[in-house]
Amino acid sequence: MILNNALLLVLLVLAVAAGWTLGRGGLRMDVAERSQLPSQYYRGFNFLLDGEEEDAVDAFTEALAVNEETLDTHIALGSVLRKRGEVDRAIRIHQNLLMRPQLSPVQLHQSHLELARDFIAAGLYDRAEQLLVDLAEQSTDFSATAQRHLLDVYEAQRDWEAAVTIAEQLIALAGEAGQPAIGQGQPAEQLRGQYLCELAEAALERDDFDSSRGLYEDALRDQPADLRACMGLANLNLSLGDPMAAFDAFQLIMGSDRTCTPEMLKLLQDICIAHPDDALYLASLERYYTIQKSPLLALTLAAELERVQGAEVAEAFLRATLEAQPSVSVAASLVLKGLDAGSSLPEWRVFGQLTAAEEGYQCGHCGFTGRARHWRCPGCRHWDSIHYRGGALEQTHG
Repeated sequence: MILNNALLLVLLVLAVAAGWTLGRGGLRMDVAERSQLPSQYYRGFNFLLDGEEEDAVDAFTEALAVNEETLDTHIALGSVLRKRGEVDRAIRIHQNLLMRPQLSPVQLHQSHLELARDFIAAGLYDRAEQLLVDLAEQSTDFSATAQRHLLDVYEAQRDWEAAVTIAEQLIALAGEAGQPAIGQGQPAEQLRGQYLCELAEAALERDDFDSSRGLYEDALRDQPADLRACMGLANLNLSLGDPMAAFDAFQLIMGSDRTCTPEMLKLLQDICIAHPDDALYLASLERYYTIQKSPLLALTLAAELERVQGAEVAEAFLRATLEAQPSVSVAASLVLKGLDAGSSLPEWRVFGQLTAAEEGYQCGHCGFTGRARHWRCPGCRHWDSIHYRGGALEQTHG
């Protein structure tokens, strides 16, 4: 509905602009032009009044001459058509602009950029890439924008090496201008780290452990506590039989501001099982909980306390936690501990189902939800925007 309204608005602008152009330039037209353009103009109005928007687009486009005063109208029309999914029509409009010799270099570059956007929307990445590479080299005004769109192309093609190169160019350009480097609406440093992690995971699949380690470490250059790179390094060291190095990498995660998740705790447990220090897991959980007092950490620490020091110590810890940090999931855990495990009471069944419910993840940018973390959101395609939101009880009440 919004796109339909936008198209109607652009069509009305086209109609007004075409009429103004005809009125202003009619005296300079030859006889043939004067007879042809008004006909196209009135045909466009007839199509618009009859609700035939597609035919009105063609008629007004033909009637409206391309010059510096009408260029923006043509570009706006192409953009609306592209967003409506009518990419072929948008391509024709923008290709028509490029055939006009009277365009200035800036207008020519702007038309090239719009055509590249059309090609990306159509999945014609090779054609978009060539346009954008040329634009990045030739245009000062549109260089950074072209590079940001190149990231679209390389991400779609999973050409992570090329994407790293573009991200580094954006970082360098922003540094020269004294501005933050932005690409795809996110810091270019963050994008660069994600691309390097993609390359590191590809190297792991080839059993190229040295390259994978170097790529993960490179990803930490601009973001020393990047979650994905730290977890990748920890898993890599663990798989190579070096739990001490794995634990060093995990400590970077503990010291960051990232919310603790079940996958992090599973990694910590695996590291501690392989580590020679038998008391490391409990000590690490206690330290982690002093840094981040989350219900998930409290329940995990209570389970380890019960295993090592007994049920009374675990219950005392949970009650103290509940007093200092009220939590429905911690309270539910205490209620269950007070009931017979084989009880048929309805509260056992209800609380048991709630505490066993799947954890959830949610994108902070578009709201996409799921049961697992994705490093790139399937909804909005933002990187590392999906975060843990807790189990069912915490989602409902906390």
